Amino acid sequence: MPITIELYIILILISLIILRAYIREHRSLNRDFIFAGVALVVIDVFELISVFFPFSFSFFMHALLVSVEIILWIYLPFVCLRLIIWRFLDQKYLSNDLVRNLMFFPLIITSFLSVISLFNNLLFKLNLFGEAVPGEYYYIVEIFVLLYTFAGLCICLYCLLYEENPSSKFKLLTAAFFVTLLGCIQYKVGFFSNTIYIVAATLSVLFLYVTSQENQIFIDPLTGLNNRNRFRMYLSSVLNNYAKVNMYLTYVDIDDFKQINDENGHIVGDVALRVVAESMLDLSRKYNYFTARLGGDEFAIISSHTRESDIDLMISDIKEILQQKNRKSLPEVSLKLSFGTTNLNQSGKSLNEIIRMADNNMYEQKRANKQKHDALRESVQ
Repeated sequence: MPITIELYIILILISLIILRAYIREHRSLNRDFIFAGVALVVIDVFELISVFFPFSFSFFMHALLVSVEIILWIYLPFVCLRLIIWRFLDQKYLSNDLVRNLMFFPLIITSFLSVISLFNNLLFKLNLFGEAVPGEYYYIVEIFVLLYTFAGLCICLYCLLYEENPSSKFKLLTAAFFVTLLGCIQYKVGFFSNTIYIVAATLSVLFLYVTSQENQIFIDPLTGLNNRNRFRMYLSSVLNNYAKVNMYLTYVDIDDFKQINDENGHIVGDVALRVVAESMLDLSRKYNYFTARLGGDEFAIISSHTRESDIDLMISDIKEILQQKNRKSLPEVSLKLSFGTTNLNQSGKSLNEIIRMADNNMYEQKRANKQKHDALRESVQ
């Protein structure tokens, strides 16, 4: 049995395993990711059909398989571009009519030419040995591949210019590398020698799946912030590897969150958590701070400041951001926060002890805020 048959069988199995695992483990499915996996499986299956049913068996069947494969071939960079827009730019662009039409245009033109090529060899033709070879206008497909690749790369580089978070920068660089690699391979090897590209595309789908699994492990699903696991890992790395003189841990808690839940319901409570999380994300993008949700209504910030007084400016900043988002997204509820900060340069203190110090400082402020609020209410009465 030729090695290419074994290779395609392995690629089909890998793609099916990834798709099955993704569908079983993700409540919110990305259709583009699934369609890309299905497209790879179909291409691999068609290649096997072409091997097991020789050219002499059916000329038209071979031509039809090639026609569909070319459509799927251009569909893969189309999906790659959609995934990049969805992940790094903004999902609203995917529903914008102009953007959608520009993205679909190469796919529609290629699909039309591929079907027409069954009769007049515009994009491909079958030689005497039954092998598909480029037609007169196949260069159009190559141009479209380059356009999709260039658009994806430009979006990654554009987002990279305005991104300050190191973790997000790494993801953008990784995406830029993969979209460029896949585009160059696809353009260089061409559809008619596509084994290398199919292998690279399958590995990319595997990489996307592994990345999504990592997000499930380290990202809080409700708010999109880092979760407690990621927080403890990051804090541990700071304590072990950084010059900690100017590093601070700040605990954040929503005042009277239980009352918000009891009076307005858990849906409003979830919205409140997301509003606070969005404020913290804006802060982390602006100043490159590490932010996390620890559970319930507790959050944490790990930040660097040359002066301890700068922490007050950070707290003032996040309060201002929260106030703006609160008025816009949840005007019926007044969101207030309590903060507790400790310096990470604590000689002989363990990770848990430092966390406890920040937590205690936060609850001290929380009690002070409550006493101030009660005193104010009594004076009004």
